[in-house]
Amino acid sequence: MNRFTRFVSYFVIILLAACGGGGGGGGSVAPAPSGNTGGTDPATGGGTGGTDGGTDLGISGSGAPVAYGTIDGFGSIFVNGVEFNTDNAAIFVDGVPATEPDLSVGMVVSVEGTINEDGITGEATVVIFDNELKGPVQAIAVDAQGDVMTITILGVNVTVDRIATTFENTTFDTLAVGDFVEISGFPEGLTDLRATLLEKRQEIYVEGESEIEIEGTISNLTDSTFLLRTYTVNYTSADLSEVTDSTLLDGIYVEVKGTLSGDQIMATQIEQERSFSESLETDDDFSLQGTVTNYVDDSNFEIAGVPIDGSNAVKKPAVLTIADGVLLEVEGTWNGDILIATEIETREGELKLEASVDSVDIEQSIVTLRFATGTVAVLVDSRTRFDDDVSDLRNFGLSDLSAGDFVEVEAYLTGEQLLATELDRDDPDDEVLKAPVESSNPNIEITLLGLTYNVEGAQFKDKTDSSIDAAGFFAQLAMGDVVRIKDDRPADGIADEVSFDVEDD
Repeated sequence: MNRFTRFVSYFVIILLAACGGGGGGGGSVAPAPSGNTGGTDPATGGGTGGTDGGTDLGISGSGAPVAYGTIDGFGSIFVNGVEFNTDNAAIFVDGVPATEPDLSVGMVVSVEGTINEDGITGEATVVIFDNELKGPVQAIAVDAQGDVMTITILGVNVTVDRIATTFENTTFDTLAVGDFVEISGFPEGLTDLRATLLEKRQEIYVEGESEIEIEGTISNLTDSTFLLRTYTVNYTSADLSEVTDSTLLDGIYVEVKGTLSGDQIMATQIEQERSFSESLETDDDFSLQGTVTNYVDDSNFEIAGVPIDGSNAVKKPAVLTIADGVLLEVEGTWNGDILIATEIETREGELKLEASVDSVDIEQSIVTLRFATGTVAVLVDSRTRFDDDVSDLRNFGLSDLSAGDFVEVEAYLTGEQLLATELDRDDPDDEVLKAPVESSNPNIEITLLGLTYNVEGAQFKDKTDSSIDAAGFFAQLAMGDVVRIKDDRPADGIADEVSFDVEDD
């Protein structure tokens, strides 16, 4: 099934409401600006806007999108490497007219407008955001390394990453079962969601009273109820104006808003979703982010329900492997049936660096990190997502970093250069380095990214994440294996924990 998204026409609201925006003008963007640079699957849906169930998207104020992806920074907003000026844009958050200060880093949005010839600046006419999921946290499971958790909300499994997920009103370490949260992100398979933004609601969740939001496919429809996932939805009092002909049908994909008691949802509003493919016109240029689904080969896969031919696209990095579940940004042209990709770039960093800033070169867009055993230079660009968990600066960017700041970085290697996909400023903590092994001296030392760590006395874990002695670890180790080294604070260059990078099932 295609991923459906609520990118649709808000033209009635746009005509009646004053155009929003504000919050910083556009301006040109260097390879990595010195200010704030940022940079569906039916099971969890796509979250931008609402649907009118078939209104012509060509109507003025509701044209085809030019970009779909996360907000990676402000000034006005950075989406998919483009700085969109929002001074004259109509902005919608959860279907309600809003202004730029209502937007947050990590929100997945649709942007209508134009992109300038430089390819890195543009004008937004409409920006639409809608969350994918809202409800109480039912369960939390943290991985062995403590960097990734899986939380369950209304039966949906949500992957939350210490670095790659932006948090509001909570943190990775303080999130708790029972918290009432909203999620923005990208689907992963039929039942999972990868969170790019997790916001804890200020109010306490009250069963039967608090409004929840959940998406899924209608089945077992009667004149008063239907099944959605594991829930029975009563729609007798629901607003169906956002459904085609205000008529529900088995098999259509919808978002349901309402209250939950046990496994019964009393719906107050039901919105039908539609795919981006329905809103694109032949020869439209379009960029989108998301996780790959329905992968057959590089000429035949989907993101957000959009069929893509990436067989002739330039890949970044050149060794990029496309597969189901991989998070990508794709740029290309819609030919009426499929998006012909011209460029495909990874949006997830396999490598991880947690250390203090040694220096910042704004002109070259490089942050140099200081580890106990040496330094590592990391390049940032207009796609790097910046997040500040120390001072909560909204327009946090490269120029706000100072020597001594502690940062958490996800990055990937493009040639011999590290390019950051995420950069978060956080409170000082243990140094962490996760990267391919370049050399080793069994039982004595390991070198990653040119940094050599003494591993005598460290705790080791094998490729099944089980404890193992040093001899057993090095017997499994091969050059190029991705290894995670933790050097407890205050870091001294002597590894305290050494483990293989273990993929979660």
